[in-house]
Amino acid sequence: MTAPARSYAGVLVLFDWNGTIVMDRDRAWTALNGVLEPRGLPPVGFGEFGSTFQLPMSVMFTGLGVPAAESGLAEAEWNAGIAAREAPARRGAVEVLDALDAGGAALGIVSAADRHPVMTDATRLGLASRFSTIDTSATDKERVLRARRGDSAHAFYVGDTVYDIRCAVRAGYVAVGVDAGYAPVDDLRQAGADAVVDDLRELLDLVDGARGDAALI
Repeated sequence: MTAPARSYAGVLVLFDWNGTIVMDRDRAWTALNGVLEPRGLPPVGFGEFGSTFQLPMSVMFTGLGVPAAESGLAEAEWNAGIAAREAPARRGAVEVLDALDAGGAALGIVSAADRHPVMTDATRLGLASRFSTIDTSATDKERVLRARRGDSAHAFYVGDTVYDIRCAVRAGYVAVGVDAGYAPVDDLRQAGADAVVDDLRELLDLVDGARGDAALI
């Protein structure tokens, strides 16, 4: 006999996109250097990318030497570089989205990236229909998260940067970091992550545990 699907009614799960749902650290690194090199700025090494990438991106670009007046253009160039290359979904992404969606959870995306590359990825991977809300170009994620919080009994935000985790904590979400994204795991934990996962299917146990008032691992 097939086990009944778990119910996730009253659960809100919002996800960052790049580095979280899609594994695209190499793509993002290439896109970043595509912004820097034409301006004669020193490229960022792949090993340095995790400690260099920062949100909001305007802060990162100016810190790397891009004139403040060009930060908007630089961000557009980065998004174009992202859109030009495909990236695979993180392990367990399809399964966890299917399970949460089938169980009645409210799912959404909150990403600093432009809508075009996010939707290009989501459509190619067959995931776009899983999300009831898609917030892109989110330069202030905390504000967006607070606006989306509503009256959900349990709210989770899953992200891969220190900025993601800090915004989730301040907005009253369970903050879930992911391994092998843009930031080192230790940085995510220090920023206040309640848990860090590799395979996104681990998120289901975290949701079940939080709803049962169990301690997060």
